[in-house]
Amino acid sequence: MGKWFVAGHDLIATDALRAVEDLRLPLRLMSLGFGPDRSVVQMAAALTGWVPCPGCACVGTSAAHTCAVGAPVDDRPPAASEPGLEQTPGPVPPGPVAAPLAESGAAQGRLLPGADDPTWEAVPLHLRQQLRGPAHDLVSPARGPLAARENRTLLSAVRAASRMRMTGAHWIVLLTADRKSFGSPRSQRAELLYEVLEQVAVEQALRAGKATS
Repeated sequence: MGKWFVAGHDLIATDALRAVEDLRLPLRLMSLGFGPDRSVVQMAAALTGWVPCPGCACVGTSAAHTCAVGAPVDDRPPAASEPGLEQTPGPVPPGPVAAPLAESGAAQGRLLPGADDPTWEAVPLHLRQQLRGPAHDLVSPARGPLAARENRTLLSAVRAASRMRMTGAHWIVLLTADRKSFGSPRSQRAELLYEVLEQVAVEQALRAGKATS
């Protein structure tokens, strides 16, 4: 116990296992007869009382959903479709929106893409790999400022960076966090992580600028 992996290979094994698990979902759906011509979401709406949210594109139980735009969730079951009747298309999800200039952190004074912008997926692999090592060290275990209750959102983002599974929201949290939130001025791990974040901030600001020009 505790000697199963060469240093760093446990993270690779974790990502590999997650990739294998992700592949199983489409196979399970296909084995049950769901696919492009038979929606599992529509089946859930018909049989279990799932409802569409009038304020966004979500479909699910109203109790488990809080609409991002503050619209009330309609608890009425969806109307059954009938032959010959046209169905009104649901609301269109909002497109990517650029965030205002960052007021703090590695991206201070720079324009960043919005959290839902697809350019976050284009952050170069070598930068994500450089971020992974110091991020893993900072959360194994979390100490200092990262262990503070008020920094739980930042801690979650650093953990996502250690697994190289960051979303746009994670990136924005990381890029707008103060340097001192990652660790003391003498922490080499925090300094390494922050230097990589500064490089990411430059590249993403360039992408955001091109998108708005």
